[in-house]
Parts: sequence; structure tokens; C-alpha cells
Amino acid sequence: MTRTLGGRLPPAEMFPAGRAGHEVRWLTLPSGLRLRAVACEPEPGTELPDAPPVVFVHGWACSIYTWRRNLRAVADAGARVFAFDLTGHGLSDKPLDYRWYSVPAQAQQLREVLDGLGLDRVLLVGHSMGAAISLRLAIDTPERVAGLVLAAPVGFGAISLMRYLAAITPPPVEAILPYIAQRWWFRVGLWRAYGRLGHASARDVDEYYAPTQFPAFLRILCRLSRAFTWTAGDPAELGRVRCPTTVLFAGRDHLVKHDSCRPFVRCLPHAEVKVEPQAGHTLAEEAPGLVNEAVLRTLRELASSSVAPSVAMG
Repeated sequence: MTRTLGGRLPPAEMFPAGRAGHEVRWLTLPSGLRLRAVACEPEPGTELPDAPPVVFVHGWACSIYTWRRNLRAVADAGARVFAFDLTGHGLSDKPLDYRWYSVPAQAQQLREVLDGLGLDRVLLVGHSMGAAISLRLAIDTPERVAGLVLAAPVGFGAISLMRYLAAITPPPVEAILPYIAQRWWFRVGLWRAYGRLGHASARDVDEYYAPTQFPAFLRILCRLSRAFTWTAGDPAELGRVRCPTTVLFAGRDHLVKHDSCRPFVRCLPHAEVKVEPQAGHTLAEEAPGLVNEAVLRTLRELASSSVAPSVAMG
């Protein structure tokens, strides 16, 4: 039985507990990893014909909770919607081995999640680290990705915070972090992540702090600073992404600087860029309407297209 630490929101009360229209599913991947997923189905008769399912992929230190203002809203517009806790996050399994946390490994797990959910070709919506994972899958397995919506995306520029985190958390420090973690760390972190379109509520802080009840969680966040690739992608590889892509940046994002990312975004053949000037890194939480609009617009374009997007071979 997994040892847990007290004083946190218990798993039974974590999102989407008590939310109508959110079905929790547990997926066991071929590797044996067990991940938590949530499905939101449209009401009968409201389905968008020929639209692919939508899969939301959260970022570092986040969970399904990131998408609380998006999942049901997109489903109510007629889409089949899914989200899941990445390995090491939320209520999913938390192995400590570094091999699970590279970009290729995470993309492979995303592919296996799609298989486990019975989904063939999907629209991926990725935030931050989740955007880089989604982008990797679109490069490696383009036939599985009909479109991309990337919010405050990692993968187009260096994230200096991760170099700093890796430097200050050598193994002895990493090992004690779970036992000294404080709720206020997450309150300050969210305050820093938000821009001017809102602020984190007490419930938000509780949800983000909750996974620290599992001692492996904070250790994994440290290990991700070393195992994951926090720099810009290869321009040649970015040029292989043939699906329609919307890239959403935030003007007050302290982690992902849209000005320095734009040269790499221009490598995407079919990318549209939008900037919300007043939002911070928590774009889906501060400006859910912007994200939802981008998702639904892409869905409608895909549904109305009579010709499937071309797939780059190579």
C-alpha cells in the first residue's frame, strides 16, 4: 500500500469528485503503469459530426484539475472529451525511475493512453510540458494527431526555471522535500504563475498541493527537471508537423516567453498564433474561453474538411 502524508485533500475529494458529467476511468498501460483518466461525453443529439475526440494533456506539477474549465464546456459543444493525469502526477502511478520522464517516453505513454481509451485519431490540447509531449506525438506518429492546440507551450524555447530547479535539488535535497513541503509553496507558485485575469482560490491551492501526500510526487518533479527536454525543438522536426496547429501564448507568462519562441513556432507549416496579453502561464485557468474557442474552431474545421490533413513521411 502506498504511504501517504496527512493534511492534504484526500483522493476521494480531488477533482472531478462531485462533478456531474465527468466519468473517471483507470487505464493500465502495457508497461504496467496505472493512470487516471476522465471522460466527458456530449449530450445525445448534440454531437459534432465527423469531429475527432479531444484529449487534454496537462503540464508539469499539474493534473486533470488544470482543465476544470474546459472539459465539460467542450463536451457540451458536441465533442467527446478526455483528460488524464500524466505519469508521476495527480492520482496516476509515480515510479521514480528517470526512464519514464523523457519526452519520447511521455509521448509513448500518451500513445498508449489513446489506445487504452479506444481512440484512433484525436485533437490534442497540451499545456506547457503537455504541449511538448503532444507535439512529440504529432512528429513521431502523425496519423494519430488530427490537430494541435498548444497553450503556453514548452518546446519552442529554453525554460530557465528547470535549470535552476535541477541545480538546487541534488539527491539529498530531493529526498527530504516530500517531508518538508508546505501548502504556502503552492500558493506562492500559483500567484507567480497567474497573470492579471484572475487569482488562485483556496480550493485551487488545495488541489495543486494534494499530490504531495504521495512522497514520490515532489521527487518526480525534481527528476523531470533533468529527464525532460526543456529547450526548443529541432526546426526540421517541427517542419514535419502537418496538422492544423493553434499556439496560444500569454503576455504575462514568466516561464514561456512568446517573443523568443516565435522563430521556432514559424517552423510549423500550419500554425496560427494567438496572444492573450493579460494572462499568465496558467492560460487554461485564466482564459478558458480562449482555449475553448481555439479547440472548437479547430474541431469544426476538421469536421468540415472533406480531405484529411496530409501526413509527412520520413
